[in-house]
Amino acid sequence: MIKKFFSRNKPTVERQLNSPEQLVVGDMISLKYRESLPPDLREQTLEVSSVGGYEYASGTSKEVVLKDQRNHLYFMSVEKTDGEIQLCFARKISRSELFSFIDEDSFAQLWSEHWAELSVTHTPEAFSGWLCPDYRQTVKEQEAYYYDRDCQGENLAAAEDGEELRYHECEGSDDHFGLGVEISADGSTEIFLQLYCAPDVIDQMWPHGH
Repeated sequence: MIKKFFSRNKPTVERQLNSPEQLVVGDMISLKYRESLPPDLREQTLEVSSVGGYEYASGTSKEVVLKDQRNHLYFMSVEKTDGEIQLCFARKISRSELFSFIDEDSFAQLWSEHWAELSVTHTPEAFSGWLCPDYRQTVKEQEAYYYDRDCQGENLAAAEDGEELRYHECEGSDDHFGLGVEISADGSTEIFLQLYCAPDVIDQMWPHGH
C-alpha cells in the first residue's frame, strides 16, 4: 500500500502589534484626538521610517522616527519605568527657531555651573501645543550612546556601534512638557521639543504591508 503525503503550506503567522515597543520600519500608527497632543499630531496617521535606541546610565530607551503624509518627522521614545510604558513625542527644531521664543543667553546657561531656567516669551503658531511657559534644567552634561537599531533587552557592555553623545534635559512647569539638547562627538547640537503622554493616545497600529 502506497502512502501519499500531501504537503500543506502552513498559514503565515500575522504579526500582532500589542505595544509600541514592537514597532518596526514600515509599520503604521494612528493617533487619537486628544487635548494632550499638539494639533499637528491629533488624529494623524504616521509611518515608522526608522528605529533606534538610546543607552543611558539608567537603562535603554527605544526611539521610533515617525513620518506624516507631508514627510514631517516626529520622534517617539518608548520609555518603561516599573513595567509602565510612557511615550515621549519630540520635534527637532533649529537654534534660530528656539531663539525666536527663548532668550539665547538663558539657553547658554545650560552649559554653566548654574541650573538654567528658561522662559518662553510667546508660542509661535507652528509650535502650538508643544510649549509651556517655563522650563527648568534637570539634567546637565550627561553621557549617553545612540544605536542605529532597536537595542531593547541587549547587554550593551561589549557593543561598539554606539554613537557617544552628551545631553541636557529641561522639564516644563507642566511636567507634560520637556526640552532636550543632544551634543554629538563632533560638536553638532540638536534641540528637541518634547511631550510626554500615556500610550493610550495611540488609536491603532498596523504591521508593515497591511
